[in-house]
Amino acid sequence: MKFFGWRMVFTGLTLEFTVIGFIFYSFPVIWPYLISELGMTESQLGMVSAFYFIPVGILAIFVGRALDKYSVKNFMMIGAIIYAVGLFSLSFINSFWSLLTIYLTILALGSIMMGNLAVAKLISNWFDKNAGKALGIAAIGISFSGVVLPLVVDPLLDLVGWRNVYIIFASVVLFIILPLIFFTVIDDPKTVNQVKDGIKKENEEESLPEEMTAKDLLSKKVFWIISLAFAFQFLSMMGVLAFLPVHASKMGLDETWNLLGFPIKQYVFAYALSAFGGVLGKIIFGYLMDMMKAAYPSMIAMFLQAIGIFGITYFNEPSIFLLSAFIFGLGFGAATPLMTACFLRTFGAHNLGKARGISSPIISPLQPIGILITSILIGFQDTYFIAFNIMGCFALVAAALASQIQEPERIIKFGALSRNRT
Repeated sequence: MKFFGWRMVFTGLTLEFTVIGFIFYSFPVIWPYLISELGMTESQLGMVSAFYFIPVGILAIFVGRALDKYSVKNFMMIGAIIYAVGLFSLSFINSFWSLLTIYLTILALGSIMMGNLAVAKLISNWFDKNAGKALGIAAIGISFSGVVLPLVVDPLLDLVGWRNVYIIFASVVLFIILPLIFFTVIDDPKTVNQVKDGIKKENEEESLPEEMTAKDLLSKKVFWIISLAFAFQFLSMMGVLAFLPVHASKMGLDETWNLLGFPIKQYVFAYALSAFGGVLGKIIFGYLMDMMKAAYPSMIAMFLQAIGIFGITYFNEPSIFLLSAFIFGLGFGAATPLMTACFLRTFGAHNLGKARGISSPIISPLQPIGILITSILIGFQDTYFIAFNIMGCFALVAAALASQIQEPERIIKFGALSRNRT
């Protein structure tokens, strides 16, 4: 029988594309229409993205624990319905407060139930040895949405209007994503007489760690190091990425190019290019995670993120700016799969949902701080120079913390043992 695990990976990729793409990567492209039509400001719109992570962090505690006990498929299906309702509701907003309310309630709940946390749990149920590769491929959907959707949404906004764009998004979730989940997702390989990675285990040394309590996890130094390292990486990423198109425009990247017959603005292309870097980052660092100790690929990714941020801050020459945007994406793109892989390698699949959920109150409050810092500073001055320099320094702090990630000796030996067998 053909191994079904890779089907879970590509289904997860599609879900990641939908969740992050529709409410995050498409959002800055829609900003000019919300500003001109509804009178919103850059700072307000930045706040929406920032505050969104607060309820997500709270909900992740409960959803993460539930995913370790109940059907991932059922959570995903319910989440898809809620998410579609939220997207449809966005087509009716008439103020900043209605936009904020929908993001912080319906969209937050729907996205956490069908998005990265659920996808990570599903994949950890199907993979051990190839978990880094599988998580990296699934997470491609996050960055690939940033490559595709800004380029598609930008001309679509002129054709059908931003309200109809959200109706299209909701329809895609309801009529394509929901049936996809129903027909393809299988909670666990055991239910179809398969095993993780499609490879039968030969001895007990490869067994998963025992289930840990929240107190057990919080007592581990490595849990706090992983959580804080990626919290600072996400903080740095969000403080730059949400404002990248506007910053690129202010740096002079306003020319319109003709790409395959579509008029594409330079600043939109820079945004998409950073997301394309994120696609490659997920693939490259996913593979490296299966070959190295967790600290090494994590440090490299965070350092690349810092280099990219400083590049787009100091250079306005288009070729250097675009290269810097790509390097920035290469670094931040690896964040989500690396974080999940670090928790998986350290605590095992049985504890992944709980570990990710409990880490959310640590990561989520820091994650929007980057957007808040940038939003506040741009309110005082018409430049992102100071804010982006601060974000670059936060990426370096993340790299320093990642250097301290230490895996249990048993896990390290197991990784080496698995590689020797292959």
